[in-house]
Amino acid sequence: MTHRVAVRPSGVELEVLDGEDLFTAAGRLGYRWPTVCGGKGTCRTCFVQVEEGVENCSPVGPLEREGIEALRRPVDGLTRLACRLRVEGPVTVTKRGVRRRVQE
Repeated sequence: MTHRVAVRPSGVELEVLDGEDLFTAAGRLGYRWPTVCGGKGTCRTCFVQVEEGVENCSPVGPLEREGIEALRRPVDGLTRLACRLRVEGPVTVTKRGVRRRVQE
């Protein structure tokens, strides 16, 4: 089963597989997602703002909580790390810099 994640402001629509995090889904589908650590949850560059569908998001785990707190954001479920965020239904997030990879 897949779940739709809309990414603003780019207008990208991702089909995320069950159990797959948002960052991994974007890469699988050919999108570049801003990161430094490559999805290990340590750089916090991949953070998103959840606009709609927060009830469809996975719970915040300890590593993600630490990252959100380091960003000086409230751990309220609205700021998430894309490399840790799994979804179980439609979600809309805001993240600048998400774009299709250039084919070489």
